[in-house]
Amino acid sequence: MDTLSALLADPSILRIEVSLGPRDLPVRRVFGTRAFVDWLEQRRAGMEKSKLGIDLSITEQIDSLFYRFIVGDVLRNRWDFRCVKIEKYPVWEMKTPDIRIFGWFPEKDCFIAVCGGWADHIKDYDLYRGYRLEIRRLRRTMNLARDLCGRGTTPDDVISH
Repeated sequence: MDTLSALLADPSILRIEVSLGPRDLPVRRVFGTRAFVDWLEQRRAGMEKSKLGIDLSITEQIDSLFYRFIVGDVLRNRWDFRCVKIEKYPVWEMKTPDIRIFGWFPEKDCFIAVCGGWADHIKDYDLYRGYRLEIRRLRRTMNLARDLCGRGTTPDDVISH
């Protein structure tokens, strides 16, 4: 695939929507692979509670993060999101207190989520490398043009403020 339009038109990539207020305008976009969206729907159906005992359910945490991303709120580097490893085509991690979501930015302000999981499980078993490799494999399988594999390892490279 050579263009962002072609990538986003692929039936295996789905737009992720969150409820916006009447005065909210989308500034950024979130997409997910079909597997990620299925994982997300399972979280939403289960109304899983926080393992950390915070008031927000898992669904509420994810919706809040995606809402803040989409409306252009400030996301704090290393707290809300971060580059997993500095490399040519980096993988990024979006974070809630309980959940980690891995994906990449094919262009600024456009995130494609590929994998998600419980933060404690990912940390306990050091799964970061596996998620990076899975996303790299997916991009190769999709035969993406290099410029759609993401560039930049700093927050200013991938989101507008």
